[in-house]
Amino acid sequence: MKLMIDINILLDYVCRREPFYELSRRVFILGVAQEVELYLSVNMLTDLYHLLKKYYGAKEAQIIIEDNLEYLQLVGISPDDALYALKEQWPDFEDALVAQCAHKVQADYIVTRNVKDFSASRVKAIAPQELFAVLEKQGICYDEIDW
Repeated sequence: MKLMIDINILLDYVCRREPFYELSRRVFILGVAQEVELYLSVNMLTDLYHLLKKYYGAKEAQIIIEDNLEYLQLVGISPDDALYALKEQWPDFEDALVAQCAHKVQADYIVTRNVKDFSASRVKAIAPQELFAVLEKQGICYDEIDW
């Protein structure tokens, strides 16, 4: 399964934003375990870098990003992708770019907390809890096990 990750899920995970951290962490564990392919648009890295830099400084922000890129695949945005997203005239241009990237990599879903923002997307957007419900229907259960 291929999943395009929206910036809010990425920030929830990397910044440990509550009450969203646990579900976003589980999404990223799927990528670490190589159960799914996780994709990010390249432009998300600049957004992430600037936010992390405020809290951790430039060097630590780069280290955090590098550490997380081991299990994430980046999707470049071509001029055609940008033009397509502009022509779509979504209220949020960044969401249109995410949707275009999801289409480009033939993602199964866009994982986001803002599903309604992707109502015009050619790739279905789902919230993390919906993703885990889909996986459970397929016989895949990802619950934490206490040791």
